[in-house]
Amino acid sequence: MRPSLAAACLLSAFALAASAAHAEMAIGGYASQIAFFGAGAQGTDAPLAQITGPDTQMVEPAFGVYEPNEQLLYVSDFNGRALLVYPAFARGNVAPLRVLNPPQFGQTRASAPVYAHDEIGIIVSNCCIATYPLHASGSDTFAIRTINWGGLAGSATDLNNPLSLRYLPASDEYVVSEYDRLVFHARTAGAYDAPTRRITGPAVANCISVAHDPAAHRLFVLCQAPWDGSSATTRVRIGVFADDASGEAAPLYTIEGDATGLDLPPGYYVTGIGHDPYVHRLMVASSSNSGNPAQNRVVVFADGANGNATPVQQLSGATLSSGWLGTPFAVPLDAIFANGFDG
Repeated sequence: MRPSLAAACLLSAFALAASAAHAEMAIGGYASQIAFFGAGAQGTDAPLAQITGPDTQMVEPAFGVYEPNEQLLYVSDFNGRALLVYPAFARGNVAPLRVLNPPQFGQTRASAPVYAHDEIGIIVSNCCIATYPLHASGSDTFAIRTINWGGLAGSATDLNNPLSLRYLPASDEYVVSEYDRLVFHARTAGAYDAPTRRITGPAVANCISVAHDPAAHRLFVLCQAPWDGSSATTRVRIGVFADDASGEAAPLYTIEGDATGLDLPPGYYVTGIGHDPYVHRLMVASSSNSGNPAQNRVVVFADGANGNATPVQQLSGATLSSGWLGTPFAVPLDAIFANGFDG
């Protein structure tokens, strides 16, 4: 029997409290590896460990998420066209516990485990949100339900090309980032249902990725302005919104400016933003169009940073990945267990 939503949230709260100040940043991307870095790593420091090797079945693990109740990593493999599930604290050439890879997936960008309901939401075919049983595996499993592409006749979903996905437990919604808006759907929405709400307007223009802090009820929206053809940089900002915002909402505040290190030269682009609830940080990854791994970069802020803030951590180079970067995510140290007790 699955726990109630309240019980699942309580388990997650124990996990967060027990894991405070004990976490690693994980980063995958468009190479067959995930690298793990300590909270004190800087520059071109080597990772503490990796998941890599033929047994991992990784192709392009661009997005990952740690599920604290079962202590698992759910990894969306973009061109592997699969969801790979690993023990959270395994490293090296480790085989996945499960592989979910129905042909309906196509390229999969992101996933959002929903432990309280024994489900997982997944961006499939670069257009849609499909919900599967959390413990599903194999190539012949069908989705429980799918929120379809908004371009279909009769579809009101407003989904076009969603880039990132998060689950909001307080409102039981999915949120996805589109290039010019955030789109929210009820977890249980039907194939052609309209969104529950949107965030639109200039504050979310050129949106690339979204992260969520459920404890603080904050959404962190990563945006990169197009290059104007003459400037030495493209402007990058993080807009911070209440997670119940809608319409042309103004951000509560932004993180932007020269001191942030977020702005990028032409030909470079941000790839994703993640929130670390264990050491309270925001992690922003970027790569260059050339694919040169020496130009990979992750900039990290305190999650309460505001304005023209200075990063607390900057990592760069091929130690992050041998390919383009994906979205960073946080994993607590394996000495701390999700039931709230040290091992």
